[in-house]
Order: sequence, then C-alpha cells, then structure tokens
Amino acid sequence: MKRILIVLFVMLALSANANAETNSDPYNDFISLEIEKLELEQNLFGNQTIDEAISIASLSVYEVEEDVVLNFDTSSHLPEGFNAKDGMNDINWDEIELFEFEEEVKLGFETKDYLPKNFNPYRGMNCDDMLKVSFFH
Repeated sequence: MKRILIVLFVMLALSANANAETNSDPYNDFISLEIEKLELEQNLFGNQTIDEAISIASLSVYEVEEDVVLNFDTSSHLPEGFNAKDGMNDINWDEIELFEFEEEVKLGFETKDYLPKNFNPYRGMNCDDMLKVSFFH
C-alpha cells in the first residue's frame, strides 16, 4: 500500500513539475528575441540617425554568380547544326515599323467631379509655343 502511495505521489510530483515548466510566460521568449534582434541591428548598422547621409561610394555590392547545372545534355534536345547566334545581326532596325496603339481607359467615374471648379492643369505653365487645351469650359 505504501508503494502504491509513493508511486502516486511521485507521478503527481512529476506531472506538477512538468506543468510548472510548460506554463512559462510566452512573452519572455518574445521579448528576448526582440532584444536580440535590436542588438544585432545595432551591431550591423551602428548609431545612424535619419539626418546622417550615407555615401553611395561607401556601399559595397556583391554579385554572386552561380553556375546552372541541368544534369542532362542540352545538345540532344536541339536540332542538327543549331546555332543560337545565327542571324543575330541580320535585322535592319530602320526597316521595322513600330505601331503604338492607344487604348481608351475607362475609370468608371467622371474625373472632373473630383477636381475643383475651373481647374486647369496648364495654368501657370509657360506655354507660348504649345497649344493650350482645356476640357473644362
């Protein structure tokens, strides 16, 4: 009987100890992580304020070049005698005619309803040689 009571007491004590350890304050972990983050930022960036200007020349840029490994032979997937640069300089850009299509933009509301009366976007501009256009009468 004593053994059963001792075993029950030990199990009760262990479960109470486990509950005490798992019910710790979750904010302590969060606060310690935030403090660690702030310390890391301080070590990396120092005591710079917004007023201090950083020279572009003082910045270093590192470009990491990585080799692409495809793990198969690409030439077996290309036609016989394939040359990617073949005909590259054969285009005469002066003969190519470019077209620009203007698309009508529909906003779904009348923009002049949101502008002040007698609004003129060209008012105050020095437009002696240009044609002044106003959509508002």
